[in-house]
Amino acid sequence: MKKQRVQALSLLEILFAIGFLTVILVAFAAIYPASYRLNRKSAKATIAAKTASNVSAEILSLPFDPPSFSGNQPNLTNLALDTNGTQAIKTFVTQQMRTTVPPGFEVRPQAIHVALYGTSSAGFSEVGGRFAQVQVTTYYNDSNTGGPEKSVTVISGKAENRDVR
Repeated sequence: MKKQRVQALSLLEILFAIGFLTVILVAFAAIYPASYRLNRKSAKATIAAKTASNVSAEILSLPFDPPSFSGNQPNLTNLALDTNGTQAIKTFVTQQMRTTVPPGFEVRPQAIHVALYGTSSAGFSEVGGRFAQVQVTTYYNDSNTGGPEKSVTVISGKAENRDVR
């Protein structure tokens, strides 16, 4: 009569499998915190970029010249004349801006720059019309990592009635 051999795992095979799984789990545990921090930093930078882009789009939606019915309405010409962000841009940010800035983020009037090209002195208006360039910077702090304040800058433009991004 033949004896039947039962197939089973040896103790050595089980030890190798447990050792292999341990190495994989330790590697994963070492990478996970770094990837979590990177994900959080990327999320904050994305929110800052979207906020700056929304403010930029709102500014670019303004007309080049003041509306004929009211000189108090914001317009690209008045914002471009405010080169240091202390008059028209400050009024726009503090009173007229509709974009909601999330908590922990800040859009400073001094960090918004509007430049107009193609005014009558430049000669561009005869060829292709006027062009406005808007630069908006959003500031934020990462409370978990500390360190210096971070910022994201978005630059966009408008050529007469067309957006350039």
